[in-house]
Amino acid sequence: MTHPMLQFCLSSNGDQWYLARGNGTDRTSVVHEPNRSSGGAVTSISIEDFLRGNPEAPERQDFVRLVADLLGNELDDCKARKDVLLIQLRDATEEDAANALLGAKVQLPLTTPYEALEFFNCMVDVVTGQRAIEVGEDAHRIRPGFGSTHG
Repeated sequence: MTHPMLQFCLSSNGDQWYLARGNGTDRTSVVHEPNRSSGGAVTSISIEDFLRGNPEAPERQDFVRLVADLLGNELDDCKARKDVLLIQLRDATEEDAANALLGAKVQLPLTTPYEALEFFNCMVDVVTGQRAIEVGEDAHRIRPGFGSTHG
């Protein structure tokens, strides 16, 4: 059987449904484990085939609910991280601003949108501690030369 598995449905007759990730290059699938009294064998089908099944089936509805919950949690976490960043930026001190300008491509007074963007990115680096991250691990940031302190 594939591992790890996440149960998303336990039917009234005891059938169990899992979202499972296979080992190696196997794809994620849906595993159906029938109740003991039915004597049926455990089966595994692709998510695509599972979703092509009866849209009214309780196990399909539970699966869709699981995906919606997981996606909702991820979106909530993303929003929470953004909210924390905004709070950190709003609570920044003059010392934070001075630290942001150390080694930056700009200095006060800022006179162009490019300089303002560069300073903003420097402030984000300081309040999040990203300045300590190596450039290779920091690939998600704005590319060098476009408001990035990494050049």
